[in-house]
Amino acid sequence: MVAKYKFKTEPFDHQRKALEACWNKESYAYFMEMGTGKTKTAIDNIGYLYLKNEIDTVLIIAPKSVYTIWSKEIETHLPDVVERDVFQWKVDKPKTWDRFLKSKKLKIFLMNVEALSGKTGFKEAEKFLKTFPKN
Repeated sequence: MVAKYKFKTEPFDHQRKALEACWNKESYAYFMEMGTGKTKTAIDNIGYLYLKNEIDTVLIIAPKSVYTIWSKEIETHLPDVVERDVFQWKVDKPKTWDRFLKSKKLKIFLMNVEALSGKTGFKEAEKFLKTFPKN
């Protein structure tokens, strides 16, 4: 399966093995050490699943110190053939999913885990998932 996916950035051997282990599984966790490329591996998995028409929406929850980095990593690693619309959580930014409603692109919502401890952040994550329930 890995051979059929067109990587934008070539994975290291350990990332390729992680992808081979997770593809075609209903659920999977990456228990990889810090600095070994979990983000790139997850982005490749997202791209693969989107191209197989298995997902069209992704909620990425990461620590506040790194969740904003995901936008850059998505641009670096997700193949250009995967059209996407990325929305980054900001507590003071107006929330509207209208631009996503008719979109055929991959919808990615980036959120910091700390936001889930507050009512506003939790409700927004819930609203996003209810608005786009396919995945």
